[in-house]
Amino acid sequence: MRIWKLACMALVCCALLAGCGTETKQETASATPKQAAPQVEMAVPKKGIPVLMYHMIGVDKNDPNNPAVVTEAHFKEQMKFLKDNDFHPITLQQLYEYMVHNQAVPVRPVVLTFDDGYPDTYSIVMPVMKEYGFKCTVFIPTYDADQGTRLNWKQIEEMQAAGMDIASHSYHHERVNQMGGNTLSSELQKSQDELKQHLGITNEFFCYPYGGDNAAAEAALKKFGIKLAFTMDPGWAHYGDNPYAVQRIWIGNPVDIGNFKQRVTTEQYEQR
Repeated sequence: MRIWKLACMALVCCALLAGCGTETKQETASATPKQAAPQVEMAVPKKGIPVLMYHMIGVDKNDPNNPAVVTEAHFKEQMKFLKDNDFHPITLQQLYEYMVHNQAVPVRPVVLTFDDGYPDTYSIVMPVMKEYGFKCTVFIPTYDADQGTRLNWKQIEEMQAAGMDIASHSYHHERVNQMGGNTLSSELQKSQDELKQHLGITNEFFCYPYGGDNAAAEAALKKFGIKLAFTMDPGWAHYGDNPYAVQRIWIGNPVDIGNFKQRVTTEQYEQR
């Protein structure tokens, strides 16, 4: 009888040990971390970075032949090209670190900027940015928000929540290089205040309406905490360039996919 009891106890111990072993394996398996996303190669660009300048995407109802408007099909084709060829859209902060401090950025960098805050930036651009995981910046004239002609603050807030950066295109969409000191300061102050009020950001980036830049405007921007300002002058952005006169590459409907490829790979592209 005693031998039988001992045998039963041995069987019970074996079962318990087997259960513990199974539980340990399950715990180990569940504790195994998920595979990390592949690291993007970083480098300091030797030839600069293309900063692409978009305006309206879709159709300009007031001027169907407006060359500055990019059709939705062309825009999506261009973004697919960037994705398929491993380009990495970067933020303006990353661009600043490169231009001012010569810091490394993801290889094959490009900057996507959208001027004026048209409604299609919300309806067309935002879904594409989310689909591809692209970074971009939208420059808005803050007075126009909720005026019924461009983006409203609800849309802008949703775009920000989706990962799109929002920055200043002044308060009114007027040439800051033609303003007197008090008017210029008022324009910049109102824009900064509204971006802070609605989005909670201390804005550091600016786009000159109509590309109007001069020394007085640059000096005023510095006082308001702006550290990068963008023109409409053609060219890539380079380390050592004036951070208050950043050049950009115009993208309009005449830019087909072949010409687009040129614009994001070389400064010596065919003019359209």
